[in-house]
Amino acid sequence: MVAWPLYAEPHLNRSVLVNDMKMAIDVEQREVDGFVSGDEVERRVGELMESEKGRELRERSLKIGEMALGAQGELGSSRKALVNFVNAIE
Repeated sequence: MVAWPLYAEPHLNRSVLVNDMKMAIDVEQREVDGFVSGDEVERRVGELMESEKGRELRERSLKIGEMALGAQGELGSSRKALVNFVNAIE
């Protein structure tokens, strides 16, 4: 994933995805106008596709995706939390 925030909270989301979750790489925005050059996009996509770091990011993203699907399953934590919530408000 390439993190490219435009306004407000996407900057926080970028920080979490890049620094905390290690699921994305950051793009360099130009100081003058905040845009990202085509060369920068090409460089970052190439990094994702061809580097060891990119391979690690892809593997981590797949693993977290599998974990998210598991949380939604019959015995998953999301399902259990929803059942507990419904039971609490009944």
